[in-house]
Parts: sequence; structure tokens; C-alpha cells
Amino acid sequence: MSASYVEHRPHASSEHVPTSHYVVIVDGKEVGGSFSTQAKAKDYACDANHHPVHVARQRHLQDRSQPAHWKVDQCKK
Repeated sequence: MSASYVEHRPHASSEHVPTSHYVVIVDGKEVGGSFSTQAKAKDYACDANHHPVHVARQRHLQDRSQPAHWKVDQCKK
């Protein structure tokens, strides 16, 4: 399967804007709906066999083309 990205929503340029939910992005599209926690979104991506799963390091750094903005989460079986 394709790589996935767990992102905060809504998009914000300021780190002071609160997160309302998380989404999983695969091939540029949101899949699986919205999740109340980053862990639930990551678990969904792992269960759907999206590898690797990238999790945003910081709320306002979510540029998928910048590897430093992401940490790769290892899916535990």
C-alpha cells in the first residue's frame, strides 16, 4: 500500500490554533474519516496496511515534501 500521513485539522499557520481532529492522507486524499486523536488515526493507517505511516512533528509543519516535518511511526503487529 501507499505511504500515509497523519495530519492535524484544521490547517493553521499558527501553532496556537487548537486541533479539532486528525485525518489520514493517502495519495493526496483524506481516507478513513476523522479521528479524535493522533494515535487513533495512526492505528487506522497501520490497520489499513499503509506503510510507512508519517506523523506530523508539529502542528504548523505539515509539508509532505519536507521529510524533517515528519516522524515515521513503526506499525506494531
